[in-house]
Amino acid sequence: MAVPANMIVLDAGDNVGVALRDIAAGEFAVDAAGHGIKADEAIPQGHKIALVKIRAGEKITRFGVPVAVAVPDIAAGRLVHVHNVKSQYLNNDHDHYE
Repeated sequence: MAVPANMIVLDAGDNVGVALRDIAAGEFAVDAAGHGIKADEAIPQGHKIALVKIRAGEKITRFGVPVAVAVPDIAAGRLVHVHNVKSQYLNNDHDHYE
């Protein structure tokens, strides 16, 4: 039996998926095509999960568009958010957007 999707990958070139609901640490994040990755930590609904290892300095790509840059290396399955990325457009300390 197929597992219902709990994340969406918006473009084949994306290195992150977006949680459709809260995903618990240890749970698999699965897209509609059945591709999945084990969440290494809790991923709140609407937040991004790394689909592959993203090295420091690499762009975070969502919907085929670079939206931020990784500050440290981000392991596959980890939360991708303001604590480990920097915006190319805004100041994370003040704008809290990635």
